[in-house]
Amino acid sequence: MEKKKIFYGWYIVFGCLIITCTMVPPIMALSNKFLIQVTGDLGISRSAFTLANTILQGLGIFISPIVSSRLAKGNMRRIQCISIVGFVLSYASYSLAQNAAHLYISSFFTGIFFLNAALIPVSMMITNWFVKKRGLAMSIAMAGIGVGGTIFSPIITTLLEYYGWRHTYQIMALIILVLAFPAAFFLLRKSPQDMGLLPYGSEEPAQSKTSAAQSSFSFPLSVKESWSKVFFWIFIFGMLCNGLINTGALGHFPPAIEEMHGPQVQALIISMYSLIGILGKIVLGWLNDRYGVVVSTAFGCITFAVSFIFMLMGSNVMMLYIMAVLFGLGDAIGTVTPPLVTSAIFGTEKYGEAYGIANSFTQIGLSLGSLLVAAIYDASGSYNIAWILLLFLTVGALLGWIGSYFLSQKYRMHN
Repeated sequence: MEKKKIFYGWYIVFGCLIITCTMVPPIMALSNKFLIQVTGDLGISRSAFTLANTILQGLGIFISPIVSSRLAKGNMRRIQCISIVGFVLSYASYSLAQNAAHLYISSFFTGIFFLNAALIPVSMMITNWFVKKRGLAMSIAMAGIGVGGTIFSPIITTLLEYYGWRHTYQIMALIILVLAFPAAFFLLRKSPQDMGLLPYGSEEPAQSKTSAAQSSFSFPLSVKESWSKVFFWIFIFGMLCNGLINTGALGHFPPAIEEMHGPQVQALIISMYSLIGILGKIVLGWLNDRYGVVVSTAFGCITFAVSFIFMLMGSNVMMLYIMAVLFGLGDAIGTVTPPLVTSAIFGTEKYGEAYGIANSFTQIGLSLGSLLVAAIYDASGSYNIAWILLLFLTVGALLGWIGSYFLSQKYRMHN
C-alpha cells in the first residue's frame, strides 16, 4: 500500500511558525523588556522609548496596502528573504543608540523590513494554501508568536542581566537570522500553484453548514466599492481597536508586572501567557473551523477583555496568574482573528487587497496603543485607567468584527 504523502501546505505552516516565532515577539510582546534598562542608560522617558515602537508600527498605516500588493504580484520568496536580512541588521542597530533619535531611525528601517517579512506574507501564504482547515493552519502559524514569547522571554531576561541591553539586541538579531532566513529560503512558497498543487480542501465538499457558509461564496463588491458601505467602516473600526489593545497590553504588561513583583515574576508571567497563547491560538482556529468566525471571535475577545479586570488586581500575584491564563487564551485576536475575519467577509480572491487596508488600520492602533498607555502612566503614575480603557476597546473590537460580518452577508453570492 502506497504511503500517503504529506500535503506541502503543512510545511508552509511550519515555516511560517518559524517566522512568527523569531521575528514577531521581539517587536511586540518582548519589545518593552528593554524599557527599564534603555531609559535608565540613555536618560529618556518611557514615552520617548515607546515612541520608537510607535514609529515602527506606524509605518504599516501607510505602506501595508503597498506591501500586500507587492507581495501578491511579485516574487514573495525573494522579497521575504531580503527583508529578513534587512530586519536583522536594523534590529541589531538598536544596540548602537546613544539617544532617542537613534532608536527612532532604527525603528523606521526595522518596521519597513518587518512588514515585508513577517505577518503580512504569512497570512497571505496560509490563505493561499488552505481552504479547508484554514483556521487551524492560521492558528498554528501564528502560534509561533507564543512559542517565541515563551522561549525568548527568560532568555532576554538573562541576557539583559548578564550582558546588558546593547549585547542583548545583537544576540537576538543573530538568533533571528540563523532561524528565520533558512525557513523562508528553503521552505516557504507563495501559493500551491507555484508547485503545481491545489489549495488544501479545494476539491472537497464542505463538511458542515458552517464551513460551507465560510468557504463556498464569492464577494461581488470590489474593495474600493466596499468603502461606501457601513459594514466596511465597522470592519476597520474593529481592526483599529484591535491594534490599540494589543500594543497597549503587550507593550506595558512587562514593566507593569516588573514594578509590582520584580523581573523574575515578570518573566514567569510573560512566559506563562505566551505558552498558554499557543493553546489559545489552536483553540480559536478550531472554533473557527468548527463553528465559524462569530464564535471564534467572541471567544477571543471575551477572554481578552476579562484579563484586564484581573490586571487591575495585579498587586495580588495570584490574580496575575489568572490574568495570564485569560490573556493567553484571548491573545489570538491580535494575529489569528484579523485574517480570518477578512477572509470570511471578502473571500480568498479579494483577500490580499482587503487585508492590506485592514492591516493599515490595525497599524494605526498598534502605533498608538503603547504610546497611549505610556502617556496615561506618565500623567497618572498608574496603569489602572489604561487597563479600563483597553477593556472597553476590546468590546469595541468584538462588536466591530461581528457586526461587519453580519452586515456584509447581503452582498455575498454563494456558489
